[in-house]
Amino acid sequence: MKLRPHHALCVQKFTGHGYDEAFTRHMTALVRKLREDPDTLVRIISGCDDLCAHCPNCVSDACATLEKVDIMDKSAARLCGVVSGDALPWRELKARARREIFETEEFSRVCGKCEWYKLCLNTEI
Repeated sequence: MKLRPHHALCVQKFTGHGYDEAFTRHMTALVRKLREDPDTLVRIISGCDDLCAHCPNCVSDACATLEKVDIMDKSAARLCGVVSGDALPWRELKARARREIFETEEFSRVCGKCEWYKLCLNTEI
């Protein structure tokens, strides 16, 4: 599965809410796969990934909110110690994101400007 770095956070905090029905259905399926098989190999990429496929902000394979998303990706990648092209099991990426972002003050710095931040802030993982 291809993921952009900040999606390691979104997947863990996903509660079934999304931009629209198609996006939510698609995200639910991908999140379920990762939860059921934490050994799924995840390749870190820059740009639109497998979760973006049904996002209304993904236009012609490019993110319409790239400026905001790019900052989140760079922060998440740095904190999790990954770069584009890295491949690792979901369980490892998930653990890094939890340890380096969710369990620190970095969570508000990385995700604070995201429209989903308040929902995620109140969602246990």
